[in-house]
Amino acid sequence: MAWGSNSTSPPPSVCSLPCGPGERKKPVKGVPCCWHCELCGGYQYRADLLTCLPCAPHLRPTPDRTACRPTPVLRLSWGDPCAAVPLTLATLGLMATAFVLATFVRHHDTPIVKASGRELSYVLLAGIALVYAITFLMVAEPGVGVCALRRLFLGLGMSLTYAALLTKTNRIYRIFEQGEGGEGHGGHRGRGEGCGVGSHLC
Repeated sequence: MAWGSNSTSPPPSVCSLPCGPGERKKPVKGVPCCWHCELCGGYQYRADLLTCLPCAPHLRPTPDRTACRPTPVLRLSWGDPCAAVPLTLATLGLMATAFVLATFVRHHDTPIVKASGRELSYVLLAGIALVYAITFLMVAEPGVGVCALRRLFLGLGMSLTYAALLTKTNRIYRIFEQGEGGEGHGGHRGRGEGCGVGSHLC
């Protein structure tokens, strides 16, 4: 006896096939003995034949979505080649920053250092050093303290750097503006004005 398509074997007489791993049964409305197989999506796993539940925040579903497993931690290690270049550049940057800072301290009272704005230069160097130091925190093993320092150093370092640059630019602008408008236009301000403006900008 032929069963369609020239097949001699009878077709399976079932309403629904069994669901595979990670799939739940979704009953068909009006047909209680039949169901559709629905894959558990996102971070869900199959808790039983009819239910998909989300994994805990620190867990992820297994590949077959039948259970949850700890989330793997992927991070750079100190010996990773991808971390060698940033760490090297950060080390060189910190050394260069320390050299410039030592030079400024050694020649603190010279006319060149005074003309460059000593206080703002120190603030700028401190911000640059914090930005370079973030590289080592990014490679370090994550933790409560490390993550807190990442946020602190990143925001504080960038704030100090941009505040010092903006204050320096504003000071230079006022100097040229005062030169064009004469002595009556603008006025002289104390050397501590730069640090005050920079701290307010931060």
